[in-house]
Amino acid sequence: MESCRNVLLEFVYREAIAQIQGLGSGIRHKYNVDEVIAYALNRLPSMFASTEIGLRNKREECTAIQADITKVTRQALLGVRRDPLREPQPLEDIEVANAPYALLDAQNKLGWTNLMWCDLPKALEDNLENAIAKYNSGNLSPRVSKYGSFGQRQTSSQMYLSKSKSKQKSSVAPESKQKEYDVYMLESHQLVHSLERLVMRMAQNRAQSFPPSDLRFIRLEDVLARTLNRLPPLYATSTKGLGHLRYHAQMNIGSEVAIIVHESMLEARNASYKNIDSLMFSKIRYEREQALAKVSKLLFDQKVTWQNLGETVSKSLELAQSGKECWVRSSNQK
Repeated sequence: MESCRNVLLEFVYREAIAQIQGLGSGIRHKYNVDEVIAYALNRLPSMFASTEIGLRNKREECTAIQADITKVTRQALLGVRRDPLREPQPLEDIEVANAPYALLDAQNKLGWTNLMWCDLPKALEDNLENAIAKYNSGNLSPRVSKYGSFGQRQTSSQMYLSKSKSKQKSSVAPESKQKEYDVYMLESHQLVHSLERLVMRMAQNRAQSFPPSDLRFIRLEDVLARTLNRLPPLYATSTKGLGHLRYHAQMNIGSEVAIIVHESMLEARNASYKNIDSLMFSKIRYEREQALAKVSKLLFDQKVTWQNLGETVSKSLELAQSGKECWVRSSNQK
């Protein structure tokens, strides 16, 4: 979930990258950083947070156990080679579906680097303009574009790819914002906590037994963080591993999870009676909402959410590539 995550992820990620880079160049490629991270997280205490204050507190706790993080990550470099959950089959898209993953997908489709939500509307419009311009240009001039240096023939697709690479754009932001986005985007990695969806479903079902007046004080992010901090970390990086861990959880701690979810909902409600803290990444979340609203307006008021962003970008590009103007140019917008 966008505003609920294991704060240890950023600490383990940095440690894993540093240790892998410290290995010989001949063996670095043998390691999948997501597998290393999952192995380490499954052997460290959970540090989930859902609020800005919780994030700061958990970071302090993570700093206090840095020696353990270093040790367990070192073990992970050996463990992933014999981990029975290791499986090349990747996780299905639905398992890693979240807002950061949707932004990463859009980044890849639009050819930007370090894409931030605030730059999404411009990145999409630029790509649509380029696509329809290429369509309208028709056949390239035989005198200039069909042949490269020394008379070497180039296909239009090769030239288009070369042009795209040379004009690849990147989001530029102050260092503090870039660091926040770097942490935010860690959630787009190919690893998931096998209990997260189960906890969310249980909380949504339990919510039906609470009076509406109480539900306004219970946020799903807070319940998820409180619950997962009391359960064993069960991260997976493959379809087979995820299935194995979910089956294990169902057979061994299913009833315990239900009890903890209910207790966490009560705790979240009571805490919110006193004070409702800002959710984690609140500024980025607001930026996302504003960007998606602009994209919706750009595409003739089509309803665009992070859940359908990938499909929307692909369809829009396909229309532009076939010569159809499927957007309102920003110069024409009021």
